[in-house]
Amino acid sequence: MRKVRNWILLSLTFLLSCNRDAVYTVSIQGELEGIKYGTAYLRTFGEKDSFLLSSAIEKGRFVLEGVLPEKGRYTLQINRKVLYLFLDGEKIQLKGDYKQLNNSDVKGSLANELEQEFYLLLEENYQKEFQKLQAIYREIIQQEDQHAADDVMSQMLKLDEKRYVLVRDFIKTHPDNIFSIFLANTEIKGSYEKGKELYALLSPSMQQTAQGREVKQQVDELAVSALGVPCPEIQAETELGELVVIDSLKGNFVVLDFWASWCGPCRQEMKNLRVLHKEFAAKGVRFVSISFDDSVEKWKEACEEEQIPWMSLHDKNGWKNSKIRKAMGIQFIPFIVLLDRDGNIIAKNIRRNQLRDKLLEVTEE
Repeated sequence: MRKVRNWILLSLTFLLSCNRDAVYTVSIQGELEGIKYGTAYLRTFGEKDSFLLSSAIEKGRFVLEGVLPEKGRYTLQINRKVLYLFLDGEKIQLKGDYKQLNNSDVKGSLANELEQEFYLLLEENYQKEFQKLQAIYREIIQQEDQHAADDVMSQMLKLDEKRYVLVRDFIKTHPDNIFSIFLANTEIKGSYEKGKELYALLSPSMQQTAQGREVKQQVDELAVSALGVPCPEIQAETELGELVVIDSLKGNFVVLDFWASWCGPCRQEMKNLRVLHKEFAAKGVRFVSISFDDSVEKWKEACEEEQIPWMSLHDKNGWKNSKIRKAMGIQFIPFIVLLDRDGNIIAKNIRRNQLRDKLLEVTEE
């Protein structure tokens, strides 16, 4: 069989700076039914992917061989079929029907097998229960029963802690595998405390990979918004263009609600915040919504629609360039942060009944 091999497109600078022990030699042998000819490619994984290896397909067979920077997640493209694989074996085999090809057809990569094992575990111990609650929540929303909606959403949010325990225990069982790095990275969710714990569970060799260092960098950056530390500097503008510094609200408990007009769950979350605002505004709790809208006009339009009864501000940098979002470790919205009277962070990513319980706790002390 004729083979076409392309060497990895790496610059000399990268090669000189790369740890020699991290270089990863791999051979991927494909034997597929339902396809005769074409080309197989291995690419880096991510927004800015680049081609690393390629091979012509003849009579359904191909071989991709070469040296990769390190074990990790890659994109395997076979004609129009795309698989996202974790590769850590030296000899990988791919056998199956081209039309039904999936990750389970890949053999020889423990990381790829662990990924499938974990998601089966997640399906049985988290996903099924979450989907049931999600269906109930959607029905309740249609009925406009806010109290019931808050109860069900609170159960869904509580399941996130169950998911975290599953992730933590899985990493603890497999500390020396690249898939565990991926799990740690996806489960941090803006929490310095969780990120620190998950990173510490990785083996030293995994911590020293490029992916492991990325996790460490993310954790280090989150230290400025860890629980118990002063809130990073936050400045945002009113509808009149006046600058408000959140630090000026010291002396009050402050609920920071980060949202955007295009975020449906954010708009739904405001219904609960209205209830909490009525209950706690007289107890020294200030509510502030800060929008990450790129469009000032859309933000103002949403403010008009929502008739927000508390302070409503806009981050003029929008979602992508927001310094606030980066400092707070916000990867998704709605995202709610609670500050104490001294401006210290006492809760992050807290919503619905969890937020109410925390407000009851701090205002009754």
